[in-house]
Amino acid sequence: MVRGICATDEKMQGKGFNLASKCYFCKLNTDNLDHILLQCNFSQLVWKWLGDVFLFKISESYEDVKSFAKLKSNAVKDIWLLTTSITMMELWFLRNKIFYEDDKIDLGKFKQRIKKYTSDCAIRIKSFMWECNYDMMIFKLFELKHQPIKRQRIVEIKFKLPGMNQTLICCDGASRGNPGAAGYGFICRGDQGEFIHAEARCLGIATNFIAEVMVIIEAVEWAVKNNKLDIVINSDSSAALHAFSTGKFPWFCQVRWDKIKELLWRTQFVHSLREINFSADFLPKKGAGLERGAILIFSTKPNFLATMESPDKIYYRFC
Repeated sequence: MVRGICATDEKMQGKGFNLASKCYFCKLNTDNLDHILLQCNFSQLVWKWLGDVFLFKISESYEDVKSFAKLKSNAVKDIWLLTTSITMMELWFLRNKIFYEDDKIDLGKFKQRIKKYTSDCAIRIKSFMWECNYDMMIFKLFELKHQPIKRQRIVEIKFKLPGMNQTLICCDGASRGNPGAAGYGFICRGDQGEFIHAEARCLGIATNFIAEVMVIIEAVEWAVKNNKLDIVINSDSSAALHAFSTGKFPWFCQVRWDKIKELLWRTQFVHSLREINFSADFLPKKGAGLERGAILIFSTKPNFLATMESPDKIYYRFC
């Protein structure tokens, strides 16, 4: 299902088979994977039920479905991922039972199967839950044993501008799927916080780590070309910063890095939490949606950046 190669009627028609290609649930639309899993009337009833349970508004995009629980506890994220995976598998299995065994649709039994299989797979849930009614409700509905509770802390953090005559480069990379469609982006700011330059680019298929490494390489190359030789690199990827501090990063970056680092006067690497690196966080998402190799360049602050980080403001991290 993830690779989109299930033997639907639409796929079989592409191989030369003469099939009617009608959805086995609703009998109206084409029998293709997106329709079966997300768009069919029956599938929508199942997703609406799950949305009501988790208090999510379900869309017809699996990419959106995966992101719904990102603001919830890690335990709820695990349950959501488990439940949605089971739901898609059961929709596919039901489609096959209707085709091969002339089975009938029963929404009530279908929901019970999802709840039972989620409960059976509870061993996969190993993360902390929050001490709140929402988490308790989810665990109770799926008859799951409560996970250890992690007490949430609120930490104050501040954004820092670079020193005099330094250039601050805030970097971020992202991959849809890890590996998947990847992009990177960086924003350059002066010692007074003024906007200088921004870029977003699509890398094609890559991992998060490669995207995080490549954005630093590209950002530093831009700095050298524009005579910005005293720079501060902000990144929320501790893995990428560790790679540059130890020199242990992908071989295809080694030569490029060796050439540009000799031209710099000074380079500082700063691990910047996502809460104070949010302006750069928009750009890799833009880049990942472009065609491979396509690039967006901004000489003035982009309209989609309503605000940028300020040293006069306190930001909060929930952990």
